[in-house]
Amino acid sequence: MYLPRHIDRVLRDWSRSNDRKPLILRGARQTGKSSSVRQLASHFDLFLELNLERHRDLSLVRSCNSADELLTALAARHNVERFPARTLLFLDEIQESPEAVRWLRFFREDHPEVFVVAAGSLMEVRLQERGFSFPVGRVTFRMLRPFSFFEFLEGSGREVLAEKLLAAVRSGEPPEPPLHDQAVGLLRDYLFVGGMPEAVTRWLDDRNPVTVGAVHADLVGALAEDLQKYRGAKDLAYLEAAFDNLRHHYGLRFKYENFAPGYRSQLMKTALGKLEAAMLVTRAWPTSSLRYPLRVRPRSASKLLPLDVGLALHTMGLGPETSRSLPIDRLLDGRAAEIFVGQQLLAAKRRSGDLHFWVSESSRGNAEVDFLLEGAEAPLPIEVKSGASGSLKSLHQFLWRSGLELGVRCHTGPFADQNLEVKMPDRSLRYRLFSVPLYLAEKILALPLG
Repeated sequence: MYLPRHIDRVLRDWSRSNDRKPLILRGARQTGKSSSVRQLASHFDLFLELNLERHRDLSLVRSCNSADELLTALAARHNVERFPARTLLFLDEIQESPEAVRWLRFFREDHPEVFVVAAGSLMEVRLQERGFSFPVGRVTFRMLRPFSFFEFLEGSGREVLAEKLLAAVRSGEPPEPPLHDQAVGLLRDYLFVGGMPEAVTRWLDDRNPVTVGAVHADLVGALAEDLQKYRGAKDLAYLEAAFDNLRHHYGLRFKYENFAPGYRSQLMKTALGKLEAAMLVTRAWPTSSLRYPLRVRPRSASKLLPLDVGLALHTMGLGPETSRSLPIDRLLDGRAAEIFVGQQLLAAKRRSGDLHFWVSESSRGNAEVDFLLEGAEAPLPIEVKSGASGSLKSLHQFLWRSGLELGVRCHTGPFADQNLEVKMPDRSLRYRLFSVPLYLAEKILALPLG
């Protein structure tokens, strides 16, 4: 059963564009890339799929010397004299063929009538190892991450709730209490299930936490087995140590020298770079910038975010009994809340792009704002709180220094839009604070921020 995704609209819009380029769909393994492209194929007259991890398909590509020859070979394989006007060619696991990667520019230049999508779970890993790249300016990149919370709502048949929550965000008004309560209950489910398509599908099939836990265990095992495919790693032991120790660093700032006890920092840096290239983890980058452009602070520790909140909590030992019995504010302690919000902010990005957080480190004291979201005119500071209250001193420091007057608190409490005033060293700071329930993190930029 295919569950609709937000990427579906992105792919359809691409297919309708008059200035269409071959599309590269990026994303980690098991996030649903192939299924999304096959869903897109239902809008085409002919669908041609090559999976270059299969010997038969890779051999076909290797027997060709050009994009023209590949299309001729495919026409013969599928007994097609002439391709229909709407023909979709899907090159899955394209990283296995440098030739196919190079041919993308010629599909664009010589065969614009053929709609081409490429995908691969280890694309960036292979590109690093083999030293080749996608043709600049001749392809379009899009990103597919695990199900966001709103995708989870819609896949669960709660489209009306999702629409009403989004309408409340856009109006700047709190969701009605019954809607808020329903969203909090479904957030608890999402934190346990996460957004990996197989886990979501199994949960919707039987609502059995034990089944979902087994899916998580299998997925973690499959991702660990994939480490064997990361060619070029100087020492597989470092990859395995990095992978095994991820759970200790999720939601936290980290340094290479103490990431895994007994392992050298330089080789650990290489290993983590491989995991990041495979999109199993994402780094949020520290910045001390107050306005655009946001420059990464040199020699300052970055923050580690997992591929999926459900997998992360599973590896951190939060099983179904714990995650479904604790009060929501205890379940969403500091780390879990930041992991969730970080994943939702990344999911809201339709394209790849860095996520930042703000730091001020000096002899006068340190301050850290959990995330800076890229608003239209200025960065939007976001503080994440596991409870309904908590100090906002770092947020105040950022606003005071930047001269900005708008901030967001993500918390387990209700929605609020407040004008506040606090005393700072040389003046009073007057600012507007949106307090947003955690389940709305994905939709923060839909707030009436003007």
